Amino acid sequence: MRRLLFTTLLLFFTAPVTAARLIALPVDGPADQPVRMVVDGLLPTQPVQLRLSMRDSRGVEWVSQARFHADLTGTVDTAHAGAENGSYAGVDAMGLFWSMQPEEGRGQPTPFPLINSADGLRYEPVRFLLQARVDGHLVGEQQLIRRINAANVRAEPLELDGVVGNLYYPAGALTDRRTHPVVITLGGAEGGISTANYYAAWLASNGFIAVAMAYYRMPGLPKDLIRVPIDPISRTVDWLQTQPFAGRIGVMGGSWGGTVAMAIAAHDNRLQAVVSWVGSPAPFRGIRRDVPPADFRAVDLPPLSFNGQELAFLPYLENFNWNQPGTHAGALERATLPIERINGPVLLVAGGDDQLGASGEMAAVALRRLQRRSVPQPDVLLYYSDAGHLISQMFQPTTYRHDTGPYIPVGGTPAGHARADRESGPAVIAFLRQALSTHAK
Repeated sequence: MRRLLFTTLLLFFTAPVTAARLIALPVDGPADQPVRMVVDGLLPTQPVQLRLSMRDSRGVEWVSQARFHADLTGTVDTAHAGAENGSYAGVDAMGLFWSMQPEEGRGQPTPFPLINSADGLRYEPVRFLLQARVDGHLVGEQQLIRRINAANVRAEPLELDGVVGNLYYPAGALTDRRTHPVVITLGGAEGGISTANYYAAWLASNGFIAVAMAYYRMPGLPKDLIRVPIDPISRTVDWLQTQPFAGRIGVMGGSWGGTVAMAIAAHDNRLQAVVSWVGSPAPFRGIRRDVPPADFRAVDLPPLSFNGQELAFLPYLENFNWNQPGTHAGALERATLPIERINGPVLLVAGGDDQLGASGEMAAVALRRLQRRSVPQPDVLLYYSDAGHLISQMFQPTTYRHDTGPYIPVGGTPAGHARADRESGPAVIAFLRQALSTHAK
């Protein structure tokens, strides 16, 4: 009798290893959307180990893992189950994504591999491998495909004199005889057009028509961020207004691109919405690429111009808080862009621990300036106290987000950046849809 009871108990405790099932949804989906990761068919309170891996553009493998206990129904769902130990702890549906670390060596700040498709404009999907183990036995694995741009996104160079740009759009959007919201996208101090392309591909995946633009560090454009004309953005607006597909037009930029976005919208009232990712409402000093370090400490020259006129800029003051300008209030007033004239709402994404662009401090400056509007707008601030300068739209590792080298500290914590990544992207999409809607006022 005892032997029969022992055998029954043994079968009871070992059967769930083979009954356990790993479920991940969606298997193939947008990289800015969460993945549901579930293991069911377990015993109540039975432990299970989840492991996620990915290779970055250099071929380095990134790995995360966490241990969970099943609930009373024999299920582990990362959206509700707390990780007890591993690369992260607590309840976080996408903790396995942001807590990944390189198996060897130093990691990249944003390791999500941006590998261009054959056309050079769109991006190859990124593959992750999710595995589940019970008592050391592999009980399930699933390859996850994450897409920067949806399969229906189209892209082509923009043939427009004096403009270096690319047009991104959902298939059929140019010829369906409807008007669509349009967003002009701008990258940061790295120059070129790569970041603007990435933004545009992301927006087109979410239903917008987007024009990625370069403003310096491309053939035919200035080499340095010194007196760079922002007028080509207005020429792009001229062209868009002749196109039957173009509805209301907004502009979005990251870092220096956020500053440029606010600058052009303050001078061109045809732009009816602005998104600034960690940008400043007052330009910092220019950048000369042959003067190290290549950041705003390098030269005492204006970075931007419009209609042949230099735009004012802030003097460089070491470890200075422009949110409390004191005796430098006059300099701040002169350098702050007239963003109160922007003909539409402004959304600011800011990191409270931004050690490069001080976006948290500068967002407060921007909000005070926006209070001068003659017609109030539904302006928005997305403030993340533990995020630094590098906030992403994709679910990806944040464990090395701070590590950009000795000359360019960006600040932030892995968990702080993870929250900013998770929350800011959907909020920006919702903001642009509302601001550029045909029903917007």
